[in-house]
Amino acid sequence: MSSSSGPLTEELQCSICLDVFTDPVSTPCGHNFCKTCVYKYWDNSQTCNCPYCKETFNQRPDLKINTTLREIIDLYKEKSPEKKTEVLCDYCEETKLKALKLCLVCQSSYCETHLQPHFKVSSLKKHKLMDPVSNLEDYICQKHERPLELFCRADQACVCLMCAVTDHKNHNTVPLEEESKEKKIQLMKTQKDVQQMIQDRIKKIQGVKHSAEVRKRNTEEEKAAHVELFTDLIRSIERCQTELLEMMEEQQKA
Repeated sequence: MSSSSGPLTEELQCSICLDVFTDPVSTPCGHNFCKTCVYKYWDNSQTCNCPYCKETFNQRPDLKINTTLREIIDLYKEKSPEKKTEVLCDYCEETKLKALKLCLVCQSSYCETHLQPHFKVSSLKKHKLMDPVSNLEDYICQKHERPLELFCRADQACVCLMCAVTDHKNHNTVPLEEESKEKKIQLMKTQKDVQQMIQDRIKKIQGVKHSAEVRKRNTEEEKAAHVELFTDLIRSIERCQTELLEMMEEQQKA
């Protein structure tokens, strides 16, 4: 279990594993869980119900991944202050220095010194550089072993130049940077909407709590008033009873 921290950690946290969602899915009652967590929960339960609110379903729902929530989580992880794995230069022989850039064409990481040829040699200047990562395979087309430079909007997938002229020939493909910029704008808007929704929910909860406190206070005041009223009534009856008995005794003496 990781200890991610951030402004939306609790809202992006699965209530089963208590970690940031992985492949988040939404149940029919509107609660979110990791896909693996909720399925494992149902496998170990005799009834199919929501792990959070316990609402029971007649049959096990076929849950689909909540893509909007997953994109928000990806954005959250991208901006998370957690320390990233340090990538070292592939060309340092003795003491490995920290890599400054990763070349997707050469598929190697370079420190500041070994990166210089990519700024000076004309053929290397055309290579695509990016910040170093430990999971290089996620940025390389496994079929053509080329950099994933384009995004196919039809299939919603990253593709290389070779894919764009073969498998995705008639699809709408755009540079990865362009699609990434648009996605970030959309995600920022979605994150803003989610934060506003959270604030609205908090205000509603506070309003309900305040109403409950007011009702409780009014009820206590009414109870106190009724107790006082009946106490006065009992005292009055007892006084009348005493006076009546005294009058009857006086009449008996007379």
